Amino acid sequence: MSGLEIKDLKVGYKRNQVIHGLNLHVNHGERVALLGANGAGKSTVLKTISGLLTPTEGSITWKDDEIHGNNPASLVEKGVVQVPEGRRIFPGLNVEENLRVANYGKSPDLLEVGLETAYKKFPILEERRKQPAGLLSGGQQQMLSLSRAIVAQPKLLLIDEMSLGLAPLLVKDFYEQLEDLFSNDVTLLIVEQNAGLALKYCSRFYVLRNGDLVLEGDAADYKDDPTSLQSAYLGVDTK
Repeated sequence: MSGLEIKDLKVGYKRNQVIHGLNLHVNHGERVALLGANGAGKSTVLKTISGLLTPTEGSITWKDDEIHGNNPASLVEKGVVQVPEGRRIFPGLNVEENLRVANYGKSPDLLEVGLETAYKKFPILEERRKQPAGLLSGGQQQMLSLSRAIVAQPKLLLIDEMSLGLAPLLVKDFYEQLEDLFSNDVTLLIVEQNAGLALKYCSRFYVLRNGDLVLEGDAADYKDDPTSLQSAYLGVDTK
């Protein structure tokens, strides 16, 4: 079964071209990291896959179905789910209301299964299910963001900067739980600035710099020496 394929993708904001002809693929069930410094265009790629942005050129295919230009709601129905940068929970809703939103338009039975799974993985969320989500700690909000993805039943999961603003030990714990949280049938594209962390949990990687793909490879070839990626990130010789 095929996965995600991006061909010659170009994306811009008004007259500012951000992504310059990106080619990228993620096989079914594979976990791939999209790396790069702040402002490299990583989040723009995820927003375009999710339907929040429309490419100016190129194509995005998911399971042999061209999805570029589709609206976000229709993509969620196809199983394309994003865990956004900065968590983006609804602070005025309580924990359980945030989770129920992720099931909008789907079977109530799936909601109950999703809630049971999320609460089993993150018991603190069940304890605080009636508490406004805005009162949760940063780590608990990330638990809630991941739990919304569990409830949404993803087939293609896009994770944007899961390490942002969190303590290193907590982020390490989240990454270690990914395999347990989502089955091997879920295809993952993970955007991350922390290359060393991402390479431990992904099979392959791509590096963006100023909207251009400058390096791709197998994570195993670089995970013991992630600093060697610095030249690709910044365009400087680290030797």
